Amino acid sequence: MHRTAAFLCASVLASSLMAQGKLPDVSSTIKGDLNLPIPFKNPLFTNYTENIGQAGLAFQVPVLKGMSIGAGGAMWWTTLKQRTLQPFVPNGDVRRTIAYGKLAYERYTGSNTFYEASLRLGLAWYDFDCGTCVGARDGVAYWALGMGYFVHATENLAFGLTLGYDQSSRTFLAEDLGQQRFPGSPQSAERRPMRNVLVGLGFSTRLRRSEREAVTW
Repeated sequence: MHRTAAFLCASVLASSLMAQGKLPDVSSTIKGDLNLPIPFKNPLFTNYTENIGQAGLAFQVPVLKGMSIGAGGAMWWTTLKQRTLQPFVPNGDVRRTIAYGKLAYERYTGSNTFYEASLRLGLAWYDFDCGTCVGARDGVAYWALGMGYFVHATENLAFGLTLGYDQSSRTFLAEDLGQQRFPGSPQSAERRPMRNVLVGLGFSTRLRRSEREAVTW
């Protein structure tokens, strides 16, 4: 009985190691995402703007045991809510441009599935665009944490769901809209820095030759 149990355990362990050895390796990739940033405890920004979305793109290369480094950028668009701002502020929008370096950890959970955890550090530029707005602001420090789970549609192309959090080292000011106070509010500044929960979709393209498909990178 003991020998049988030991043999079964050894067989399971060997099978597990063999399966792990057959998992795809992490390779250089181009990753893109389409997110909906949801302001987190920024009530003034939520009250006076309306989200459109954020699109981003990054390139990364593996360095050691699933760890990758890379760089990328993103653009976020929002519009000003006219029902809460008129007649004080005319039509307009707010755009955020991000440039960042990226540190990521990727691990395959099967032959066609993998997850990624990442840290992004960089700069964010805000552009307040309306008739009374101040226009573009200087860049501020930016950081973000993210998670994604991906499923391969082909050998080199995968799609997935992403979830994250980001924060910029600036607060939303009435001055950004060319006002001394926010319309309908005694406040002139948001109490907390600009931060968001990010929910979205992503894709990952491996930059390597496919052994099974005619169309290759």
